[in-house]
Amino acid sequence: MSQTWVQCLESLKNTLPLGEFSVWVKPLKAAERNETLYLYAPSASALKYINNHKNLEAAIVLAVSEFDRKLKVRFGVVDSSKKIAGHTKHHTTPLFPEYTFDSLVLGSANQVAALASRQIAEKIGASPYNPFIIYGESGLGKTHLMQAAGHLALEKNPNTKIIYVPLMDFVRNITTSLRHNTIENVKLFYQSADLLLVDDIHLIAGKDKSQEEFFHIFNFLFSTKKQIIFTCDQPPKNIKDLENRLKTRFSQGLNLQLSPPELEMRAAILLKKSQNPQISLDLSEDVALFIASHVVSNVRDLEGALLKLKAFVDFSQIDHSFITKDVVEGALGDLIKPKKLIIEVNEVQKTVSKFYGITVSDLISNSRKQHLVKARQMAIYLCHELTSLSLAKIGQNFGNRDHSTVLYSCEKLKGLINTNEEIKNDIENITIKITNL
Repeated sequence: MSQTWVQCLESLKNTLPLGEFSVWVKPLKAAERNETLYLYAPSASALKYINNHKNLEAAIVLAVSEFDRKLKVRFGVVDSSKKIAGHTKHHTTPLFPEYTFDSLVLGSANQVAALASRQIAEKIGASPYNPFIIYGESGLGKTHLMQAAGHLALEKNPNTKIIYVPLMDFVRNITTSLRHNTIENVKLFYQSADLLLVDDIHLIAGKDKSQEEFFHIFNFLFSTKKQIIFTCDQPPKNIKDLENRLKTRFSQGLNLQLSPPELEMRAAILLKKSQNPQISLDLSEDVALFIASHVVSNVRDLEGALLKLKAFVDFSQIDHSFITKDVVEGALGDLIKPKKLIIEVNEVQKTVSKFYGITVSDLISNSRKQHLVKARQMAIYLCHELTSLSLAKIGQNFGNRDHSTVLYSCEKLKGLINTNEEIKNDIENITIKITNL
């Protein structure tokens, strides 16, 4: 490097704002020949920034003239062929082909985050949501959403440069570059991204050198309107041992939480994944709901349950068209355990009303309309089966009906369960919904 430029950097460091110096001036490469100092920006966007900010350009020229009045200053961009020749291998991971929006199951747990990811992917460089951080517990689909944005961005513009890196690979890159004195090359690599995807950003906590270098990379990308998407296991403001300057920058963007999927979403995920050629299980909706009612934590556990069921079916040579609840219980015996729950009458009433598309007021009214009578008898029967209330107490919660009316409804439903397949399925599905509230 030009010795004149080394001296200029020390001077500029003391005269320019630290952020401006770190992001725009320090990355410049210098070459001195024929009484001209050539300063090369790492990218065309960085050069454009300097050219558009005449005060910064003038400060650089003034600093050079203070050390050597004869030197002329010329700005340019690092030759891409030279960058490739000096390129060292970086730890990165390609986008997973199966992590697309088409393979994503939407529900209330992830709908807002999915819509935001899609909008960002369609407007790389112009989205107001920068950085975008998706946080939540492990196995909820954060990586899937982030990579789906990458796939869509490439579909919209194949020239978009996307870098996906798990945080620990980033740390390995920083550690290796420090050992080989190539830290600037690593920073240039990440700064060249149009869309930077970093998985598990919370793991950077406590890693001081990685935080320092990431701060400069983040500032550069943010200042040049490049899109940044992170995943995290918690809100950034809650990460311990994370520098405050990173916390504030992470929090200034859009932070959205993924929640565990609700029952219907878990069942939909099972049905979707069961159609994967590698799984290829013929699940009915009832069986999917049955599995989903017991596997309640996250998507990875659902995938694990499916694989276990597939192995059981394949090795037991069971016809795929005969996967029943009994087969599921045999395959997932350790997961299918009865739950001891305290069920309230109002929970039963709300669930039955929603299932049949009526109001709770209709349910407990004196109306004799056939569809209301059917729903009312169903609710009374389920209250008798799922709660510890007496017949008289149940009757009080259904418009002060006497215990004989409640008993009649229970006996009527017991008879229908043995003769009416539709009623039997309704009871099973409503029970699953009630016990998974």
